[in-house]
Amino acid sequence: MKYSMQTQNNPVEAGRLDAGKAVPLNKVIYPNDKICRLARLVDWRYLEDELGFLFKAESSPPLRLVLGLLYLQSIENLSFTEVINKWKKTPEWQYFCGQENLTDEFPLHDASLSILSRAVGSHGRGTMINALASLRQSKKLH
Repeated sequence: MKYSMQTQNNPVEAGRLDAGKAVPLNKVIYPNDKICRLARLVDWRYLEDELGFLFKAESSPPLRLVLGLLYLQSIENLSFTEVINKWKKTPEWQYFCGQENLTDEFPLHDASLSILSRAVGSHGRGTMINALASLRQSKKLH
C-alpha cells in the first residue's frame, strides 16, 4: 500500500517485483547485515509509545517506516532523494523500515519524507536518539 499525505485522495497499492507474487524479505536479506541487526535492537515499542501520536490519522504511514527512513538517512548522511533511491534497491533497508515483502516501489509520495521529517521535529529526533542510547553503551553492533 502506498501511504498518502492528507493532500492525496487516492493511495496507490505498492508494486510487486513479480506480478502477484510477494517475495518475503526474510528470504532475501542477509540477517547479519549491520542494518538488520540494528532493526532488531532499536526499541520500536518505545518509539511507538513516545511518538505514535504523530501518525494516528488513517492515511498516515506506519511510524516504523518513517522513523526507519529518518534513521537510515542520518546513518548514511543522504538527501531525501538518495534515501528513496537506496531504499528501493536495498532489501535490508526495507526490512529495517518494517516492510515484510520486497518491493521496488517506494511506499510514500516522494515529497512526503521531507514533510514527515518536519512533523517528527527536534523532539522526535531526540526520542529517536534515546531509543539508541542503550546501544551506544553496550556496543552490540560491533
